[in-house]
Amino acid sequence: MYGSGQPEFTLILKNEEVVAQLFANIGLRLLEAYSNGDIEIEGDLQRFIRFGFLVESALPRMSIKEKAMLAVMSIRQRNRLSQSARNVSHHYDLGNDFFELWLDRRMIYSCAYFRRPDDDIETAQKQKLEHICAKLRLLPGDRLLDMGCGWGALAIHAARTHSANVVGVTLSQEQQRAAQTRIAELALGNRVEIRLQDYRQVPEDGSFDKIVSVGMFEHVGREHVLDYLSKTARLLKPGGSGVLHTIGRMIEGPVNPWIHKYIFPGLYIPTLGELANGMSKVGLNVVDVENLRMHYGYTLDRWAAAFDKHAEQVRQMFDERFVRMWRMYLHSSAGTFRYGYLNLWQITFTKGLANDFPLTREHIYARELSGDEESYLLSQQGRRSMV
Repeated sequence: MYGSGQPEFTLILKNEEVVAQLFANIGLRLLEAYSNGDIEIEGDLQRFIRFGFLVESALPRMSIKEKAMLAVMSIRQRNRLSQSARNVSHHYDLGNDFFELWLDRRMIYSCAYFRRPDDDIETAQKQKLEHICAKLRLLPGDRLLDMGCGWGALAIHAARTHSANVVGVTLSQEQQRAAQTRIAELALGNRVEIRLQDYRQVPEDGSFDKIVSVGMFEHVGREHVLDYLSKTARLLKPGGSGVLHTIGRMIEGPVNPWIHKYIFPGLYIPTLGELANGMSKVGLNVVDVENLRMHYGYTLDRWAAAFDKHAEQVRQMFDERFVRMWRMYLHSSAGTFRYGYLNLWQITFTKGLANDFPLTREHIYARELSGDEESYLLSQQGRRSMV
């Protein structure tokens, strides 16, 4: 027992041999041991993560051997044009059937927007889509680029509720296939195009009125931060605006090695300073910054609960180790947003100065989701629940 009162969690070491390995690189080896079933954590996984942050300064430093191993892994995973698709496929091409089990009906795999802590995930994700579109100030006929469009939810919403013309790019074949199916069902082929394309390959004709990126920038890589921002500036019309929605941190530091190795190869989490400095170098002007840190904690809570509900189906798709690995990923991520170093930035920017920008944020909260999209989503609920 550590501390007093009722225990928040119990750590059970099931394999003596693994104990000696833990302290060489506890951030990697402890979570590997959980995935492999060598340790068990009974109770609240997020409070276990919180305890890790509380005692972090007292833990032994990583061995030189482990540092060298991680350095080699990081070099191999760098997001060169030839490597980025493999890094994305490792996570996002696990199968649409898998993600449909525990995401919302729209298949949105990024931080939702909660007006109340008890909002369900469908409501919160709907609110997020409109929150972003309002920040973009989308107008009928605007040409919008969605860099890292996922399964197409934002692109579809922007076209249906704001009459925007949208180009979405993704490196996931599974995402492109599902997005194109939904676009065809909604007869939106004249307004929405989903490309299997790296952001670096989008033609630079400066023809986009608005640019948005939701949950994709984390996969750009540290060495490509300025490349990405420069590309954004070249694609955006003078006076155009954009929203960058990304996980971030206040102080520079490495990504958790277990997440880097098993969940998101090539991941890099930027600081707010890096983003602001990079934007200043390429002519992008920061208009507004919002931190949705707790919103991501709530989002991950919903995902983790849905994942646990369907754990047996996931086990049949993959295996027990995969279930344990993803359960730890979802709960540990929620814990890191609540108790650790992770933030969620929504950065609104313009190309150059835009003096017509609203003086207040009132325009962000003015719109509601249109009824016809809601009717379509309700009609799809039964079909997806059969999966």
